[in-house]
Formats: sequence, C-alpha cells, structure tokens
Amino acid sequence: MKKKISRQFTEAEREYIKKNRKILIIRSVLMLGFLLVFNAFAWFIYISKVNTELDIHALSWDVVFSESGTAVKDVTIALDVYPGMEEYTHTISISNSGETGANLSFDTQSVTLFGSELLTSSMTEAQKQQLLRTLLPLTIEYEFGSTQLDQLDNSSFTISVNWEYENSFYYKVPSVFTYSDDVTYYTISGGTYNEATVTSANYDSLKNSLYLAKDDIDSYIGEKCGIYQNTNDTSCLILKGELVAEQSQAGS
Repeated sequence: MKKKISRQFTEAEREYIKKNRKILIIRSVLMLGFLLVFNAFAWFIYISKVNTELDIHALSWDVVFSESGTAVKDVTIALDVYPGMEEYTHTISISNSGETGANLSFDTQSVTLFGSELLTSSMTEAQKQQLLRTLLPLTIEYEFGSTQLDQLDNSSFTISVNWEYENSFYYKVPSVFTYSDDVTYYTISGGTYNEATVTSANYDSLKNSLYLAKDDIDSYIGEKCGIYQNTNDTSCLILKGELVAEQSQAGS
C-alpha cells in the first residue's frame, strides 16, 4: 500500500495562497457585477428604443381641424333662415403636421327642419348632399379646399347656406311639411306642373307626388320657422356632422 506523502506549507507559502485566493474572489465578484450591469444596460437600451419607436409612431398622425385657433371635430350649424338671406359660410382650417398623408371627408349625421329629421339611415353621403342641394329653395353645400392632405400640408372645409330670393322652380313637398290650405299644390306630368286638388283629407295619400312653387314654399318655411323658433327658443334648421381624416395608403 502506497504511503501518502504529506507536505507542510511554510508560513510564507500559506500567506501567498491566502492572498491570491482573496484576489480571485474579488475578481469574480467584480466580473459578475459587470455582467449584471451590462445586461441591465442592454435591456434598458432595448426598451428605450422600443418606446421611442412607439412614441414616434403615435406622433406621426397629426391632422388638426381648427376654427379661430381652436381644435374642433364635430360641426354643428344652427341658423335662423329666411328667403333672400345673405349667404352664410362657415370655414374650418385643416393642417397636417404628421409624417403621413390623409384623405378628408365629411359625414352628415343629422339635418333637422322644425325639429324633424330630413335624412334617413339608408342614405349614402352622396345622397344626403344631393338632398340638401335640391330639397328646399334653401341650399346647403360643402366644399373642401382639397380632400388629399399631404405631409405638412393645409386645406379647408367650408359649409355654405344660401336661400335665393327669386327663381321660378317648383320643389317637391318635404316629408316634414304638414297640410296648409294657404298654398297651391301641383303634380307633374310630362314635365309640366299642373294644379292639384288637395284637401286635408287626401293630403297624406298624395303628399309624395306633390310640389310647391317657389313663393309658396318660401312663405311656408318662413312662417313655420318663425313659429318654431318662438315656441322652442332654438333654430328651425340644425345641421350636425363630423369631419373625418383617414390615413392615406402608401402610394395613394
């Protein structure tokens, strides 16, 4: 059996080993600390970059509608209207401070006359605007400076309301009208307007085919507006809508 050879370290050797062991431990702790700090720093940088990218993405869409320096979105026009009124215009400025283009549109949400809605839920925006141009001697029209808004570009949106005093047109009786024996009703046949015999008894059944001359419809709306405004303390014609900006598709 082999004998174990044991060797006793001298005091100087023991002191050397002890000293070097301390150095090794200190170096290991410092290295671990450095790795932890490095990883934490790398994680911090990564998260910061992600957040920065998200922030930039959020700020890249910056289309603003403003009126007299105040941001707006919903548009409500309430007017006291009458034949021969001075043309009314309402303009909203539109600016794009973002990094992408936008397509602009207007959504007509409600048009009430004497408190009754003129629009139906099935109407397209084009049909709504056609109705507002032709239903009454009072015309309501919209106009954009441009519906395409490029980066750092500006545009405008204008609503105009006009009630021409003189013309010889006939107008289809609107659904919100009620029977009046103070006006003359007409029907149309072959492009010719002919007087119709209308009473309170047959008015509802004939209503969809009846027309009024310009003077009669002017008088009717003017009288009813006056009564409605005095009774309800509000305008007889109210238009509500919303300006819409949608991000342009790439290349559009």
